[in-house]
Amino acid sequence: MINRALAKREISNPVRIALLVMTVIIAINIPNIAHGLTVVQETEAQPTQINLFQAALVGILYYLASSPWLFGSSFYTIYRPLAAGLLVGFVFGDPGQGALIGAAINLVYLGFISAGGQIPGDPALAGYVGTALALAGGLDYGTALTLAAPIGLLGTIVWNARMTVDSVFVHMADKAADEGSTRGVILANVLYPQIWLFLITAVPVTIALWLGGGFIIDLINGFPVWVLHAMAISGGILPAIGIALNMRFIFRGSAIPYFFIGYFVFVTSAGAVPLTVIAVIGGALAVLHVTLLGDRVSSVTKPEKAPKTSEGA
Repeated sequence: MINRALAKREISNPVRIALLVMTVIIAINIPNIAHGLTVVQETEAQPTQINLFQAALVGILYYLASSPWLFGSSFYTIYRPLAAGLLVGFVFGDPGQGALIGAAINLVYLGFISAGGQIPGDPALAGYVGTALALAGGLDYGTALTLAAPIGLLGTIVWNARMTVDSVFVHMADKAADEGSTRGVILANVLYPQIWLFLITAVPVTIALWLGGGFIIDLINGFPVWVLHAMAISGGILPAIGIALNMRFIFRGSAIPYFFIGYFVFVTSAGAVPLTVIAVIGGALAVLHVTLLGDRVSSVTKPEKAPKTSEGA
């Protein structure tokens, strides 16, 4: 037990040093991040009213992001703010700007994880509603982040309401199974949960964007310029939270050197090396890392076979 405790302590020291170094790096670059995300688009984007058709499309997209109709892949695709921003951009006729806003919101949820049946926030709700309000209001990335963060927290209410009522459908399915009703089991497992999910996702989002979108846009336009700049700066710092959560998992394993390699290659090259190239190189290194280290770990953790003894011994 003492040796294990000492081993854990020895491993934790480098992790603490790495976290300290990266905290300093992020702190130094916060002004650059905030400056890059506080570009006020007063001349590029003008506020527009969200009509019922646009609001309904966004609501349906949010429903599909939480539904099983895409064979379970929706959680890994359109549930993420980046994909949500792109789709909302198509709805509003500006997919490029929508993807940029969605990518900015996605930074906050880089370390998103759902454990124990609970979620700390709803990336999909933040992505769809936040991007829609940002595009309709002609907002910059930082201000969109400040709107999307609390909206994502409201998604926990949707999640808890969904899980609570779905537990009732489980008992209905059990009762139908006891009675030998195949139709009852299908309805309780497929139809009823999806009707409930549609009512708590698509309907509220549609109503909120159609009726409340104009109010929120008018309210934002009534703010003084310095308030919008303050919101943009605070929103520019929010991505540091998502980056820190992501780094928390990276610095728990043996992938720490790769993070520093990718970071300093991008910084020292002043962006000359595209992120796509760095991602491809990182993927290749990941394959080599898993292949080489994985074999070593499997051989070390594999229980030793007992020596064979002769029958006559």
